[in-house]
Amino acid sequence: MPSRLLSLLLAPTRLLLALRRLLARGGLAVAAVASGVAFGLWGVALLLRRGPRATFGWHRRDAAPPGLADGTFGEHRHLRLQGSGLRLHYVTRGPPGAPLMLLLHGFPQNWFCWRHLMQEFSPRFRVVALDLRGYGDSEKPPGRDSYRLELLLGDICEVIEALGTPPGSPRCVLVGHDWGGVLAWEVASSHPQLVEKLVVMDAPQRGVMAGFTARHPSQLLRSCYIFLFQLPWLPELLLSLADFQLVRTFLTSAQTGIQDPAWRLSEQELDSYLFGLSQPGGLSPPIHYYRNLFRDTPVPREPPPPPTLLLWGSRDAFLDPRLGPAHLRWLRPPARLRLLPGASHWLPEERPRPLAQLIGQFLGGGDKEGP
Repeated sequence: MPSRLLSLLLAPTRLLLALRRLLARGGLAVAAVASGVAFGLWGVALLLRRGPRATFGWHRRDAAPPGLADGTFGEHRHLRLQGSGLRLHYVTRGPPGAPLMLLLHGFPQNWFCWRHLMQEFSPRFRVVALDLRGYGDSEKPPGRDSYRLELLLGDICEVIEALGTPPGSPRCVLVGHDWGGVLAWEVASSHPQLVEKLVVMDAPQRGVMAGFTARHPSQLLRSCYIFLFQLPWLPELLLSLADFQLVRTFLTSAQTGIQDPAWRLSEQELDSYLFGLSQPGGLSPPIHYYRNLFRDTPVPREPPPPPTLLLWGSRDAFLDPRLGPAHLRWLRPPARLRLLPGASHWLPEERPRPLAQLIGQFLGGGDKEGP
């Protein structure tokens, strides 16, 4: 009898939660369709402007551009994960016995975005720039379910356990940008024993992002591509049009790309990202990250225990710079936030020298930090 009474008392709460989930899924579906229509109109305009041949064709890339697959920036290696058997590619630079600094890239990039910072930190650290699952020269298991958040986090934990120092209690300085930063937040929260210090660049923690977006709906417009990526096949088609024009726009346009003319990507550097995406099956895995973003994966509510440095570009076109202070209010002291004036979303390539100084000061051994 008490269990039946308890079940009756909980019934309204369960009904409200089910209704809330239904409304959330409905809202997501509406946003996805709206984004699909908007980006689809962009594709139609591109077709009318350039014609079918230029729109549906792309430059064939049979060989990796210089710097991507050779030893210019470090030694290329592969690691076979014990749990999944997945083979991940990484580039390493620095003394083999030095503390590990693990660098995690975002979309639509790969390890190559860290080339400048690898050179800055390799005298002091064993710097490892990882190609995340589905990117670059790492293996690309088929299907959306192969890119669930818990699997991505498991990959990173295994990499730290395999490469971290000292043996027996491996740890690292964990640095993430964009999707790499999203994953870094989660690893530092769920496995703090693996992370000595955390550095995040232009990447939101999922819980903070949800609360901020509820208070600032304009962030939904900045994130509209995320809703597009919930749809089947259409994102892959649109991203590939006109030799990946949309990807080029993200990385190089005056509105969303690198703002400092001295650090804008050359065609060869841009090709270092397009090469992997243009290979058969190269586009779907990165998009699957987004397709799994709204699953019912538990969101960490407590801030990560390791000391944290948060870096944000004041002209990030995709993530409102006010997200930086929102995170700082959530983090534990003495977490630090540094807003880089005039910088875009693509901090590792646009501001490598200021980043090296700020990160060096945070890790110790740099000049004393100013106010």
